[in-house]
Amino acid sequence: MPKARSGLKYVVRESSRAKRVIIKVKMSSDVEVVVPTGFPTDRLPEILNKRAEWIAVQRKKFQACKRTFRPKRIALTAIGQTWTVQYISSPVKGLTLEERDDKSLILTGHVDDLKLVVRALNAWVHKQARSDLGRWISELSDELAIPFNKLTVRRQRTLWGSCSAKKNINLNRNLLFLPKAMARYVLIHELCHIDQLNHSKEFWSLLENHVRNSRSMSAKAKQAGGKVPAWAKA
Repeated sequence: MPKARSGLKYVVRESSRAKRVIIKVKMSSDVEVVVPTGFPTDRLPEILNKRAEWIAVQRKKFQACKRTFRPKRIALTAIGQTWTVQYISSPVKGLTLEERDDKSLILTGHVDDLKLVVRALNAWVHKQARSDLGRWISELSDELAIPFNKLTVRRQRTLWGSCSAKKNINLNRNLLFLPKAMARYVLIHELCHIDQLNHSKEFWSLLENHVRNSRSMSAKAKQAGGKVPAWAKA
């Protein structure tokens, strides 16, 4: 692999379609230089030295993206779980996710493709939410003697949950990232809508019987979107 005078390593690829030298900084921070067919490669170190500052900026941007969209830890605060995440680069097609008993996730494959990483992590969170939120709200339903019909778990942009006239409850899977007391409040809030499908005085009175300071908790829940990591909103 050739180097520029700055010590920058790069790979060269000739392209019959290229009309000029094109410098590409990849998500992995590798630098690829695309050159027209027959271009004298001994000119590249000087070209790269002139673009060194731009390359450094792009690398910093990608590193920031990795930290945001390729987390090393996932805290499912509502259920008291913290998972570690390991990324193993491999030439195999796509990306696989393995869940281990020690609360670790192993992603193997094209781990520099952030779209694949985010898709895999979101699918895993969704599976966790269907299982854990489903069990939790069923337990609360029995405890409070408020039966419901069906549960659906989705990723919603603005709502933590909802309840229909048919007594079907919908929960936002990102509730897993909220503090336990807040997530519990949302689940009970929706169960109370089974009896009171409104936000009347009767509804708040019922809710207050099960959650003290429910109006205060409601206000906090509305402002809790920042507790959800960016990759889980993507």
